[in-house]
Amino acid sequence: MLAIGIGKEKFEKFLQGGQDIDTHFVEAPLDRNIPVLMAMLGIWYRDFWGCAAHAVIPYDERMARFPAYLQQLEMESNGKSVDLSGTRVGYETAPVVFGEPGTNGQHAFFQMLHQGTTIVPIDFLVAARPSDADAAHHNLLFANCLAQSQALMQGRPIEVVPGAIKGAKT
Repeated sequence: MLAIGIGKEKFEKFLQGGQDIDTHFVEAPLDRNIPVLMAMLGIWYRDFWGCAAHAVIPYDERMARFPAYLQQLEMESNGKSVDLSGTRVGYETAPVVFGEPGTNGQHAFFQMLHQGTTIVPIDFLVAARPSDADAAHHNLLFANCLAQSQALMQGRPIEVVPGAIKGAKT
């Protein structure tokens, strides 16, 4: 189905991308091995920091369904309470994975990410190159992705947030 939907040339590039990351995984040193580092971050956040959720926020409509794919990959594959022998595990096995394109998420759950009490690791995804549709739109999405990730990383000093001082009227 995918080959029919995107065409032979793009499907071959897709397969080459899979082969490239497989080769990288096998050959790259551990300290520069992207799949290994991502897995270690996932374990660190879930088992050491106790983060029960993980957000994936793409800023490109071509990746709109990617969070749903990761939900299946992570939660179905890793979200088990027993190991291969049927023995109950004594550690957390997977976070709840959620996400939407950034433009949708901003109007759905970003308020909780920015102002809530729960730490949620977030992967922001932005395309290196715009689609053929609109390069100017891509630049706006890219800037928005950077602004959202910076705001979540750094926050704002209380002095610059209107009405944030205790007892102030909003």
